[in-house]
Amino acid sequence: MKKELLLSKLQAFDPEIFALLQDEIQRQRYMLSLVPNNNAMSPFAHYLEGSLLANSAFDAQNPNANSTNLEEIAIKRAKKLFGSEHAIVRLGNIGAASRVVCLALLQPNSRVLSFNLRKAEHCSGLSFTFKNFGIDAKKQVLDWDEVEQTADETKPHLIIFSPVSYPRNANYRRLSEIARKVGAYLWVDIGQSVGLVAADLLPSPVPFADVVTFPTNDSLHGPDGAIVLSTKEISQKLDKTVINTGHTSLHINHMAALAAALLEAGTETFRQYGKQVLANSKELEHALERSEIPLLCDGTDTHLVLPLLPVELQEIDITEYLGKAGFQVKADRVPTMAKDIFLPALRLSSLTPTIRSLKEKEIADIGALLSTALEKKLPDADLESIRNQIATLVMNKPIFSEEWLTSSKMGSHAFYNSANSSAAHEAASTEKKNIIKNFFHLKN
Repeated sequence: MKKELLLSKLQAFDPEIFALLQDEIQRQRYMLSLVPNNNAMSPFAHYLEGSLLANSAFDAQNPNANSTNLEEIAIKRAKKLFGSEHAIVRLGNIGAASRVVCLALLQPNSRVLSFNLRKAEHCSGLSFTFKNFGIDAKKQVLDWDEVEQTADETKPHLIIFSPVSYPRNANYRRLSEIARKVGAYLWVDIGQSVGLVAADLLPSPVPFADVVTFPTNDSLHGPDGAIVLSTKEISQKLDKTVINTGHTSLHINHMAALAAALLEAGTETFRQYGKQVLANSKELEHALERSEIPLLCDGTDTHLVLPLLPVELQEIDITEYLGKAGFQVKADRVPTMAKDIFLPALRLSSLTPTIRSLKEKEIADIGALLSTALEKKLPDADLESIRNQIATLVMNKPIFSEEWLTSSKMGSHAFYNSANSSAAHEAASTEKKNIIKNFFHLKN
């Protein structure tokens, strides 16, 4: 059934869901998301997840050749991409992955030293004791000597570092030395930075950590899910916990989409995308600095830029306020080493603007508009003016720019184009089949 006919039938059958779909289309097209965990799925992964592979699933008791082979392909690609000894690829989300890691490595009442208390939210109901470490409240940097002192005092069984609110490169070697000194496991969740790590544009924690986790959507452009990488020494503990916590079933379409995304992440096209992500985050940093907007950690080395909020804007719903200006953002209260000091900031990312084909010049304009909204609280009329300018900048931008598609042979009609979608569907059919053959080495 062609897309237009299917949508027409959906509108007639379920107008409520159809209306939500239309609202989301308008939001994604006319607003600009700067949220780190919002990003477009790769067209390859998107197609595979919605393909007829969705009609098949398997569990540990009833595997089949295709499903087993797909999981093996995904595992092999994850290990190769990140240089890991072991990989678990069947987990549905990062929360599930986090619980698996904690249950595998910890005992009741185990002590956990966690950066910004990360992962405590994923361990609700589990009897672990979390203690925080964070940036220095005044210098806004990680003082590794202070982290070591805290670890010596806490004597944790596990140290967690998840830099979702830390825009600077981490010293994974030093963190590993601290963990070894106190006899703790080291777990690093690289979050939305995973794509930049995969592209070898940010330091990898894999050589230093016992466990590394990350979501498979966001910067990897894969389906929603999570991967756990580990050393061989603890692999059996993790594998056993995966099964014991009920992660036995697997959808073939999801695994195929994940395998394709992992293959894409090892290409030169993906690396060029990552370079543009970093260039755009630097330009956003400079644009905010030109307007004298203070930045957490005094800038960025990653895709993250965290402008600190003035007191006037701390007292309002900042996401609603900036939504009126056409920005989708994520607010944060960043913990510090001082128990009573939190730094109100926005957690912004260049991931989505880059995948939509925005470059430095446009990011500079966007940064200037954002700065205007952050300097002081504006009336709704001024916010609407900014919103119109943002809409003008992004309305003709694709959700996933074709310049970041891996296949140079892909026709301009095939994915995420505003051209006639019926013609695109027909013209892309043969190409998609060939692409899938190449991805999974299938024979005619």
